[in-house]
Amino acid sequence: MQVKAVSSEAQAGVRLGKYGPPLEPAKLPDPGPVTLKKIFGPGLIIAALGVGLGETYMWPRLVILFGPEIRWLSTTGLIIQIFVTAEIARWTYLTGESIFMAGYRAHPATAWFWLIAATLIYIWPGHVALGAWAFKTLVQSPAPTWQWQLAAFLLIPVILALAPYQVYKTVKTILAIAIAFMSAVGLVVAAVAAAKLGKNIFWWDAFRGSFWFGYWHPDLTRYASVWMPSLVGSIAFMGPSGMQQMWYTLFAREEGSGMSAYMPKITGLIFGREEKWRDTGFIPDLTDPEEMRKWRAWRKLNVYDAAISFGAITFIITLFYTVLALAGAEMSADVKEAMLKGKRELAITAMSRAFGVIHPALAPLWFFTIGIIGWKMSFGVIDAFCRGQSDMTYLLIPASRKIGMRKLYYIWLLIVTIGGISTIVAGMARGPGFLLDVLAFLSCFVMGVYCLQIVYVNNFLVPKEARMSKISTAVLSAGAIFYLGSLFISIAVFGAIPRG
Repeated sequence: MQVKAVSSEAQAGVRLGKYGPPLEPAKLPDPGPVTLKKIFGPGLIIAALGVGLGETYMWPRLVILFGPEIRWLSTTGLIIQIFVTAEIARWTYLTGESIFMAGYRAHPATAWFWLIAATLIYIWPGHVALGAWAFKTLVQSPAPTWQWQLAAFLLIPVILALAPYQVYKTVKTILAIAIAFMSAVGLVVAAVAAAKLGKNIFWWDAFRGSFWFGYWHPDLTRYASVWMPSLVGSIAFMGPSGMQQMWYTLFAREEGSGMSAYMPKITGLIFGREEKWRDTGFIPDLTDPEEMRKWRAWRKLNVYDAAISFGAITFIITLFYTVLALAGAEMSADVKEAMLKGKRELAITAMSRAFGVIHPALAPLWFFTIGIIGWKMSFGVIDAFCRGQSDMTYLLIPASRKIGMRKLYYIWLLIVTIGGISTIVAGMARGPGFLLDVLAFLSCFVMGVYCLQIVYVNNFLVPKEARMSKISTAVLSAGAIFYLGSLFISIAVFGAIPRG
């Protein structure tokens, strides 16, 4: 898309923050009228990426253990994440730059922190590991679990390397199909299983428990050393976890949201070509009434995106799978005690029995569903990880700009493939549940940090005409306390960290 120039007297760049090149003045693209297609823009991919094992496995297993009232913690996490989704992309819609560049403009050390943190956190292929375990259980394969995990994992870089021209479109299509599948399965099976058990009250229990703020089950204290890390991680895994929300700004850029319409895109390794990258983004003149009109329209789309395509979808799907968990627990009284002692994967077995209530032949469908969810989560995370790392490498290491953003993306894909293979082989004795808990536990830390970064960027770097409200500032500040405080309590009060 061609950049719409501003008047000659406004050609000088605009500097926001102490670091980085000035932003180029330009006119915002006009988003036009609000339509359903526009609402399900970059938010669809983050919803598909975010709605996964946290909603269909981690929270349901906590419901089996501690009752549906524990869901109030998931609701708290979801509310924070809705505000994060609405606010983390403010900079990207306004400038076309990622949130990593915004952090760099505050201080380069911020971008270095995210580069290192992402590398340390996302070597853990917990999603695909659990998904592969579910597929292995489904077919009752005699092959070792790690071989299934390896095969499922290696499929991801193959697809990304063979993607057509714009990699983002391939990723978005696959994730959209996956979330449609898991939504349909969750709704139909949960409804029929609850009806056949004569327990339609499960629906009310699941909904009521979502708002039972302040509830605390005594077993949470009794078994804190085993389950507190999982609880902390599950709070982080309610919706997009870890750095997924930060990567949302990269999806918005690929979607062409706001000023991102003028930014280049990452293309396929074989069927694409390198697009000339930019060292800086753009900035509109927010003192112009017409530019402010367009800015408010883009903000409306961003908020709808957060509330509908992310918030509503996440809450509804979690409700489906909570009902399924309650149905599974009803038929698996022995499962709870075993899970309390650390046998985490038994939640999947219990929930598969709820599928079997409809017809015994449907019981394997649950394992197939978990397999799909686990694989698509790793697929989306690996793509986004490579986007984020290549973005920061290009930003922080000037020599890398000669390589180009597209090649950097595939270099990072090679790095994460090697790291994933090593982690699967090294962690095979611990089991997929352990890998997933480590990822969730570490995610809680970075989520607290990025809440603080959003508060700073949106209140100090963003021009005053486009800054976020005091309500958003308060919620995100509380989010930082919530995530970091939960982590501190788990470690300092209960002495609980993920264990194999």
